[in-house]
Amino acid sequence: MTDTHGASSPRPGGALRFPGGRLSHHNWTALAALAAGHRGDVQLTTGGGTRIVGADHGPVAVAARDLAAAGLPSRISHPRGRDIIASPLAGRLDGRRELGDLPDRLSAALVDRDETEALGEQILFGIDDSSGDVLAHSPDLAVAIDGTDGSVHFHVAGREVPYRAEVADAATVLVDVAARFASSAGPERVPRSGALHQLVVDALGSHPRTIPVSDATPGATPVTAVVVPRVGWIDTADGLVSLLAVVPDGVVPARLAEFLGAVERPSTISSDRVIGLHELTEDMAEQVVRVLAPMGMIFDAESPWATGSA
Repeated sequence: MTDTHGASSPRPGGALRFPGGRLSHHNWTALAALAAGHRGDVQLTTGGGTRIVGADHGPVAVAARDLAAAGLPSRISHPRGRDIIASPLAGRLDGRRELGDLPDRLSAALVDRDETEALGEQILFGIDDSSGDVLAHSPDLAVAIDGTDGSVHFHVAGREVPYRAEVADAATVLVDVAARFASSAGPERVPRSGALHQLVVDALGSHPRTIPVSDATPGATPVTAVVVPRVGWIDTADGLVSLLAVVPDGVVPARLAEFLGAVERPSTISSDRVIGLHELTEDMAEQVVRVLAPMGMIFDAESPWATGSA
């Protein structure tokens, strides 16, 4: 796999950012090889990504050439990359909208813009499937897919603002607004409390691809009637199964990462560091639980690791 954005020097111990926390089984296989090469593990991040930690549990800087050798694109460690969290069950449950390739388009657009390097490490982007699971984390700049017309509504610091855009334009608008914020305000985080950052709201309002929404309610969060446990077995709308699981301390041993690759199904990492394995038949799901639970994956919703009480 090659990277059209070229090689770049990684930040020491920097995260490997998978857009929207979406991983293929090949990604897990590559991460397993990288971790084994450093006699370490794969650590999940709250931005839906990973990092490699060594035998001393300290983060390891992975060079672009090592990513390429493992079959991973160097852009996942690019200095202009940013955390993008996305709804892990998007399109898999009734009421959950498809996200398409929006996470990948947003990631590529961020890497392509020189101005985004000034955003700093902490800016967080979100893409919500209309369930509110991503907006609950108050991402700095986010969109929620509108279930009625397929457009997106914008949110700043977790609060809805009165502008929308077509899905096809969402990545461009988010990056343009972020770049304007970076050039005007410096590498500051959008305030999470108090008044919305007016500069960001103004940038959304003046963007040629946004449309005012007269009935938007500031602070409103979309919700659905679907209540999904944090971990466990999820019957999805297509008749298949998604398995959600956590690992102690968010650490995936290299051997477990190798087995996750062997499942050969799409995977996600949520902002809660929950691993999702998707598009499984019931027989496959039962086998995955039998094999991976003894290796450290926790599918029990009552486990202290799942409830956050560990």
